[in-house]
Amino acid sequence: MFFKTHVRWVQLISNSEFLGNYIENEIYSVSFEGKSCLATKYEMRLRVFDDTCPHQGISLKDGICKNNQVICPWHKYAYCLKSGKDLSTSGNALKIYDTKLENEFWYVGVEEKLPFWMDPV
Repeated sequence: MFFKTHVRWVQLISNSEFLGNYIENEIYSVSFEGKSCLATKYEMRLRVFDDTCPHQGISLKDGICKNNQVICPWHKYAYCLKSGKDLSTSGNALKIYDTKLENEFWYVGVEEKLPFWMDPV
C-alpha cells in the first residue's frame, strides 16, 4: 500500500499566552493529541520537541536550552532546536515539531501517514 505523509496543524497556545508566560530558553511541558512534549521560546519563536533524549531515553524536562540547542541534563548530549540534529556523538536526532503562528495562535504540525487516495491536498 502506498502512503503519503501529511502535516495536520493543531492549535497549541495563544500568542498572548506565549508572549506573556514563556521566558526565553526555559523549558515547558506541553501536550497535544494525547502526546506529551516540551516547548521553549527561542528567538521569539515557539519550538516544540520530544521529551525523550534519543541517547538513552531520559526526559529532557530538566535540560538546558541555549545557543539554539537543548542539552540533556544527564549526559550533556546536545541537539539543535531547529533540526533536531545530534550535536554530540550518538548520531540520533531529536524529534522537532514544525510550528507556525497564524491568526494569533501557535500551531504544531502533526505528521500523519495516509493512504495516497486519502491525501487531503
